[in-house]
Amino acid sequence: MSITARRLYGPSVLAGLAVGGFAFFAAGRVWGTTQVLASGLPSDTVTVTGTEALPVVGALALVIVAGSIAVLAASARFRRIVGVVLTITGLVGAVLAFRYGDPVLDALDTAVKESPAFTGNNSPDVFGMTGWPIAAASAFILATILGIVVMKYGRQWPTMGRKYDAPAARTPVEEPKSEADLWKALDEGRDPTK
Repeated sequence: MSITARRLYGPSVLAGLAVGGFAFFAAGRVWGTTQVLASGLPSDTVTVTGTEALPVVGALALVIVAGSIAVLAASARFRRIVGVVLTITGLVGAVLAFRYGDPVLDALDTAVKESPAFTGNNSPDVFGMTGWPIAAASAFILATILGIVVMKYGRQWPTMGRKYDAPAARTPVEEPKSEADLWKALDEGRDPTK
């Protein structure tokens, strides 16, 4: 294993957790806002979060977090699959977050119609957008890069020891021949009576 690959292991996992968490946080922030004005009624500020406009964005962010955790427990072969999933999830999340305009406007339109200040003919003309969709898209782009890093270097990173494998996955051991072998088998967590 090269020194570069070893140095990328911990930072890649931590960065994946941070990027996925930030994308989830950004999805929960206000992406669009407008003001509903009506004569004789108090005005109402209507806001829409990213998860209200595009619920899948928050779910994709959680996939990034789960995939980053999976890198720790995955075998060397399975890490390549995790890297592919992280890359695809990051790409899909970035595209959705960059194309936020229409979904946010549709969600704002629905929220305006549910506003107590909406009278049926006072739809607002001005809709404001925030920078959170771009922040979420940037986080997904970073997740895509991390997915590529996992695909490229994941096989070279250390894996968990065999003691974490399922009992059926372990190699069979010889039958104990003496009392000392019985105690040794117990110490190793094996059942010497089988």
